[in-house]
Amino acid sequence: MDNSKTLNHNIAIIGWSILFIWWGIAIMVNPITIGMSAVGTGLILLGVNAFRWWKGIPIKDSTTVVGIVALVWGALDHTFAMSFGLSFATLLIVIGVVALASLLVRPKTVSGGESSN
Repeated sequence: MDNSKTLNHNIAIIGWSILFIWWGIAIMVNPITIGMSAVGTGLILLGVNAFRWWKGIPIKDSTTVVGIVALVWGALDHTFAMSFGLSFATLLIVIGVVALASLLVRPKTVSGGESSN
């Protein structure tokens, strides 16, 4: 493995380790809500990608999307103190909105073989 692959691998291991520690704390400490747990998860995932970017390693689109979903869902859940059912419904809506938004921000490509007249 070259240096950037090794660094990327180590970043991933550190990120997963921090997530498992965070989830353990969130389960053990009673006042931490689902919303706060999701916000923490989103911040960890986005932080890992920010560190990748800072080190010149390509960021992972999947963890960016999951981080944004977790952050938005957690903020909404924590702000409105939702029941589990409403929180899950909000998660589904956030996933749908983020999926649609990803289509809007994706660069448009021209498919080969078609001419525009």
